[in-house]
Amino acid sequence: MNRPKKILVDCSFIYEHPELNTGIQRVVRKIIASLKELVIDREIEIVLVNINNTITRVSLETPIVQEKLNIKTYIKNIYRSTRDLFIAIFPHPKLKEFFYAPKERFGFRYIIQKLFIEPIEIIIQRKKENKIDKVSENSDIFIENGDILLLLDSTWHLSIWEQVKLIKDRGAKVISIVYDIIPISHPEFCDDHLVLVFKKWFENSINYVDEYIAISDTVKGNLKEYLIENYPPQKVKNLKFDYFYLGGDFIKEKNNIKINNKLKQVFSSKPTYLIVSTIEPRKNHKYLLDAFDKLWDNGLDIHLCIVGRVGWKVEKLMYRIENHKLYNKNLFLFSGLNDLELRYCYNSAKMLLFPSIIEGYGLPIIESLANFLPVLASDTPIHREVGGNKIGYFNINRVNDLVKKIENIEKDGIPKELIEFKDFKIMSWKESAEMLLEKVLKSKL
Repeated sequence: MNRPKKILVDCSFIYEHPELNTGIQRVVRKIIASLKELVIDREIEIVLVNINNTITRVSLETPIVQEKLNIKTYIKNIYRSTRDLFIAIFPHPKLKEFFYAPKERFGFRYIIQKLFIEPIEIIIQRKKENKIDKVSENSDIFIENGDILLLLDSTWHLSIWEQVKLIKDRGAKVISIVYDIIPISHPEFCDDHLVLVFKKWFENSINYVDEYIAISDTVKGNLKEYLIENYPPQKVKNLKFDYFYLGGDFIKEKNNIKINNKLKQVFSSKPTYLIVSTIEPRKNHKYLLDAFDKLWDNGLDIHLCIVGRVGWKVEKLMYRIENHKLYNKNLFLFSGLNDLELRYCYNSAKMLLFPSIIEGYGLPIIESLANFLPVLASDTPIHREVGGNKIGYFNINRVNDLVKKIENIEKDGIPKELIEFKDFKIMSWKESAEMLLEKVLKSKL
């Protein structure tokens, strides 16, 4: 197979949702930034595309993207202020349920979505359609035989397969990045709708995808096993499987971004333990809160700082957090942090705690180690693959295991083996993207 002249990189979801910068969206941004640098001397063009309903050449730095980001941030702030005000005045359980309901179910977020977000997105979409190129016979995205479509973003909620077929029919190879198969292997932790669309995504993918590249060897094995067990042999036998690892460094930013003063106060006033992740059931924030309630009851004056956007099936958890007697005293929640603020958290925390039940990788573990922040994580196969002997582990079936470990740390200090970073080499995002690029380029139809 000849070297491709173009790699079409799908960034459909983050183009539609520029306000998100955790999990998959974070990986997509980092990989794209590094890929652009890596192909300069290889005579390969990186083309960012949105393949949701149509095929368009896009940029993640256009005024339209920034406009969408500003509007969504503004509406989110209004939502939170209104919710907090009404709940403070009328603390009725039914009202709280209405305000904390996910946007897929009738409630305050559902109304905001239907009355404001969706109409605004339609207006912005119309603006966008007048400013970017669609793939057609006259488009400047000329797809040649051997070019590659890299499904890098999270597209299971989107309508992409008609466009994927069009690109494949023009001679391109289709490679999909797989972050995990958690909605299939552990559906109890996911939104019911996500489980359905995720399964449907794989049903469609095996008709068009030539190779799956996972973000860990563990995920590669899980994916291959699932496809072999659930799909006809003739559909699976020609598929290729591989994996690469994610980076952990932060691309340098201009230092003209101010750090939130409240964030500074949290980390400067008391020893602060950090968790970075979307707030969803499998991330196991409940376990962490149970442990810290015991620690606080035992008299330890320490902070727990939660960083991440609010996800699904966490209405009770969010109510518990935001109505906790120590909320904004010893318990803190931040979402929507930029890279500089997130790096400040890693550099200022005493330790990262990562109690996740199941992961595809566990990126915060790597980012913590890259910033010389000690880590305690749940004892799972993927965390052992990612963290090895450079991090500590605790049993998520016993809350007291973590309680005792933190009590010992507060009494005797962090164990020496968790702060020995001199021999530990973190893969950079550039190295991660290079590993991915080499696997993409060596792959043959």
